[in-house]
Amino acid sequence: MLPIRPIPPILTPTKHALRQHLRERLRTLDPAFIAAASQQIAAHICSHVRQNVDRVIALFGGLRNEPDLLPHLLPALKSQGACLALFQIDSAELHPRRIESLDDLQRGPMHVWEPKPHCPRLDIAALDLILVPGLAFTRDGARLGRGGGYYDRLLANPACRAQRIAIAFDLQIIDHIPVEPHDQFVHQIITESSVHQC
Repeated sequence: MLPIRPIPPILTPTKHALRQHLRERLRTLDPAFIAAASQQIAAHICSHVRQNVDRVIALFGGLRNEPDLLPHLLPALKSQGACLALFQIDSAELHPRRIESLDDLQRGPMHVWEPKPHCPRLDIAALDLILVPGLAFTRDGARLGRGGGYYDRLLANPACRAQRIAIAFDLQIIDHIPVEPHDQFVHQIITESSVHQC
C-alpha cells in the first residue's frame, strides 16, 4: 500500500476550514488505497468483536471516500453471531433497524445505505457498539463530523450507552479539533494501521 502524505497544518483551524481541508484531502485518495485500507479496518473490527461481548453493532456506509465496510463486515460479523443494525435517517434523527444481509439495504435520500422499510426497529438502548464515521478525529476522541449533527444528537441521547468506535483512515487523525458543548467524543479509533484507545 502506498504511504499517505500527512495533512499539512492550516492557519485557521476552524471547523469550516478543517472540513474543507479534509474533504479536499479525501477526494485525492486512490480507489485502490480505499479498498485495501477498508479491508484492514474491517479485519481490526472483527478482531475487536471476537475479543469482546458486544453483540448488537450499528454499522454505517455509503459515502464516497470513507471506509467501505459493509461488503466486508456484514457477512463476517453475522458469521460471528452478532446482531447488526444500520441507521435510518428520519426527521434529522438516526433510528437503528436490524439488518441481516446486503439485500436489506437501499440508498437513502442522503445517498448513504439505509435499511429497507421491512427491517425491524431497534431501541437505541439495545445498541452495544456504534461504529462512528467522521471527517477527522483527535487521539483523545474529539470528532469532526460533516456538519449535520446526526451522530452528535444520537450519541447525546441518554438512552445511548453503547461503546463508540470511530472508523477512519490514518490521515484523518489530526492534532486539534475545535470542540463545542454539543460535540460528542468517541471511546476508540480504528484505522487501517491501529486500534487506539482514547
